[in-house]
Amino acid sequence: MGEKFSDVFITYVFGFVGAIPVMLMKDTSEFLRKHAAYSSVVGFFFWVAFMGAWHMYPGYPDFGWSLYVLALWYVYAAFGMWKALKGELYRIPVIENLSIKLMSVIARAV
Repeated sequence: MGEKFSDVFITYVFGFVGAIPVMLMKDTSEFLRKHAAYSSVVGFFFWVAFMGAWHMYPGYPDFGWSLYVLALWYVYAAFGMWKALKGELYRIPVIENLSIKLMSVIARAV
């Protein structure tokens, strides 16, 4: 597909914070928009899991379990970047439906 490494890196490593601007850029290909939508949806769920693990113990935040969530995020990001740079699109059934809905909302905004 010929996607630039920098766009793929921003899409996956920064989660939904980096994927939404990539989806809003006009020169982004449809292939990269699909990867950005996947990254955005999965990144949101990882962010919720991270915040839940961070505040697991009442009274003070603890980074113990949240670091495991962060490590899993980076494993997912490496997998997504690898697939995007190879020119392949992976499918996760529930995430795919949510990402299609997100792409349709973003398409109306652009």
